[in-house]
This record gives sequence, C-alpha cells and structure tokens, in this order.
Amino acid sequence: MSIDGVVSAVSAMQQNRVLSKISYEVAGKQLDAVEQQGQAAVELLEAAVELQKDAVRGKLLDVRA
Repeated sequence: MSIDGVVSAVSAMQQNRVLSKISYEVAGKQLDAVEQQGQAAVELLEAAVELQKDAVRGKLLDVRA
C-alpha cells in the first residue's frame, strides 16, 4: 500500500469517527427533547385531572348568583 493509500485510509477512519460522534450527540439531543415533551405531556394530564377534580367539587362553578 502506498503512502497516499495509508493517508487516505487514516483520513477516512478519522472522518468516520467524527461522524459517529456527531450522530451520537444528535441522538442524545433528540432523546432529551423527547423526554422533555413527555414530561410536559404528563404535567398537562396532571393539570387536567386537577381541573376535573375541582369541577366535580364545585370549585369552578359559582351557583350563588
């Protein structure tokens, strides 16, 4: 194998390593975003449950008028 071939092979390996690291980091960011969206959905559902509980208890409807 010539020097140019070795240099090309090493360069390709380094490029693949960098691309793999970038892909890993992007996947990690996507996972973080999905986890945040999931947590927001849970909080929204919890708020809806509390709102329903308040409605059942009569706290949202003023029947005195």
